[in-house]
Amino acid sequence: MKPTFLFIALFFSISCYSQTLELHLSLPQPRLGQSFYLSFSSDTISKQIFNLAPGKFKINSYIALTGQETSFSVQIEALKVGPNEIGPLTFNFNGNTYKTDIIKFIVADSLPNVNKGIWIRKVPIDDTTVYIMIDQRIPTHNRITQKDSNTISMSAEVNDDEKEAGLKSEDIENAKIENWGSSSETSPDFTGKGLSHASFYKCYKVTIIDKSKPLVLVKQTFNNLPDYYKFKNITIN
Repeated sequence: MKPTFLFIALFFSISCYSQTLELHLSLPQPRLGQSFYLSFSSDTISKQIFNLAPGKFKINSYIALTGQETSFSVQIEALKVGPNEIGPLTFNFNGNTYKTDIIKFIVADSLPNVNKGIWIRKVPIDDTTVYIMIDQRIPTHNRITQKDSNTISMSAEVNDDEKEAGLKSEDIENAKIENWGSSSETSPDFTGKGLSHASFYKCYKVTIIDKSKPLVLVKQTFNNLPDYYKFKNITIN
């Protein structure tokens, strides 16, 4: 089973920290009126905040994004399929102890080891909001290019008989549609097993405006659905 990925973040402004952290300047000698960055490694703080159970999650990396407020994030893998939860997380900051709430979620099983298919999921948030998630794999073909007598490049290109599917947000009435995220990745296979493919992922947040009018997503609500996909209507509310 290939673990799913989950991203979580905590937001707060930083003025100082109880431990001594080494500060860095992006310019050793900035000029008057010239902008520069002041930074420090967030590894110590991140490890304190995201102290997760090792038997349930695997931590891949820590991330810190700094603007008007700082976001500390951690990239993790869930190690168990089904209902799961994280929190409460506690950490000390400037002499005070802070505690997060609990986030509960369901970990879906990994996709099968195939190079062609589409999977559409509905993940309810409340009685008016759901996430519509689309996973898609499209077969690719290998392309070998000989640049010169000593150099050969190998790549994988998506087959022309199938296109990336998506939700027609502009055609949906009585709903607010937000693009919640997307990604694509090409996985070439030069072993001859025929599993070379491109993976596409899209997520939409769908919120009903008028609760008295249930929303039903039909096949025509999506574009580029392949003929082999057996679509079932998705009812929201």
